[in-house]
Amino acid sequence: MKKFLPAFAAVAVLAGAALTAGLSSGCESADSYSISVSPNYAKLKGGQSVALNASGWANYQWTLDNENGAHLSATTGKSVVFYAESGASNAVYNVTVVAVGSGSSSGSGTNSVSSAGYTAKAKIVVE
Repeated sequence: MKKFLPAFAAVAVLAGAALTAGLSSGCESADSYSISVSPNYAKLKGGQSVALNASGWANYQWTLDNENGAHLSATTGKSVVFYAESGASNAVYNVTVVAVGSGSSSGSGTNSVSSAGYTAKAKIVVE
């Protein structure tokens, strides 16, 4: 008896800050998963904040590429708040959300796969 190893394919869609992945095994049909963050772009002034929301998976980890003049309210969860500290200006921040652990597409609820680091990004400009 032959064993079928899962075939995995992923394509990142940067403009929409989403990642779509397909998982198939043997003769089964592929399931698609989409990880996204909303909004994926925001302009702020020092002292302002914006709520960022992830969707398409069960558990998330958030990171900020530069914490000089800004911070996130949390590093895990479906939602975080990006805070631009008062006095911050002329800066661009990239927030990355990574799917962690096991999850499923919001539509199926039954097909679970282990996260392979699916990511989405948001760009925050502080003027």
